[in-house]
Amino acid sequence: MLGRTAAQLPYMESRQQLQELAGLTVDPSQIQRLAQLLGPPAQARLVTLPGLASHPAPQFYVSVDGTGVPMIRAELEGRQGRDPDGQAHTREIKLAAIFTQTVRDAQGRPIRDPQSTTYLASFVSSDEFGVQVRQAAQSRGLSQAEQVIFLGDGAAWVWEIARTCFPQAVQILDYYHASQHVVTLAKAIYPDAGTAQNWAVRWQSLLYDSDLDVLLAEARTATDLPPTEAVQRELDYLERNRARMDYRHYRAQGWFIGSGVVEAGCKRVIGQRLKQSGMFWTEPGAIAVASLRCALLSAGGWDHLWSQPFLHAA
Repeated sequence: MLGRTAAQLPYMESRQQLQELAGLTVDPSQIQRLAQLLGPPAQARLVTLPGLASHPAPQFYVSVDGTGVPMIRAELEGRQGRDPDGQAHTREIKLAAIFTQTVRDAQGRPIRDPQSTTYLASFVSSDEFGVQVRQAAQSRGLSQAEQVIFLGDGAAWVWEIARTCFPQAVQILDYYHASQHVVTLAKAIYPDAGTAQNWAVRWQSLLYDSDLDVLLAEARTATDLPPTEAVQRELDYLERNRARMDYRHYRAQGWFIGSGVVEAGCKRVIGQRLKQSGMFWTEPGAIAVASLRCALLSAGGWDHLWSQPFLHAA
């Protein structure tokens, strides 16, 4: 009960809920200490969490992303931030979402298998995190899957994990990230807002139908002037991710083309508990709570977490 409430609520509210629902009087600091004791073994057990399906998955998805967690000042020393003062106020925690897909709806759109989504979170480097995600995926049935698909946004570290740890996977750039870059490209080329919007709509349609060559040709010939730095940046982004944007083919296969599962996970698994107003974390405290939340919100995760005694915690 202490672990479950710590995963869901701030420690003071956890104390109140335990008092109201179970008649237990527990100091918030005791709940916090217990959460930090449970955190490391919880994270380790999530790596070995087995999948719930009794048969190999036709489509096995891996998706990773990162989100900032507000940290105490000591955790931020020497780290550069994006604010004008150059000071970092958050640290990136990485989150992986692993899930499967078996069927499509009547319109041919993919449906995520119920009770198949699991999560893994960590502050470690992307190299280390990639190994952990690979181990977790193996436990959940990666090697038996008919098709492995890696979904991500445009971050370099995301694709490096795909390259080194999931070489057999089809890499798909989240369509909505790519689409936003097309909008930025149109705005960089056309000063008039209405003109930029019209071209953005056209180019989004071309992107959706895998007509990237037409899109790039139109963008490059839109003006006789050399491309500005902003325009060239967007053109380079599209060229760099060309092999990950064959959306017409992906849709014909009935695959997901968006990384919404892991992005929603960043909000639900991390944001709802760790990014509340006035919260500032140490790394051990943040990863302990994040690991408990991953266990609680992963299919079969909470039962697996408690399937063995916590000898070290005891």
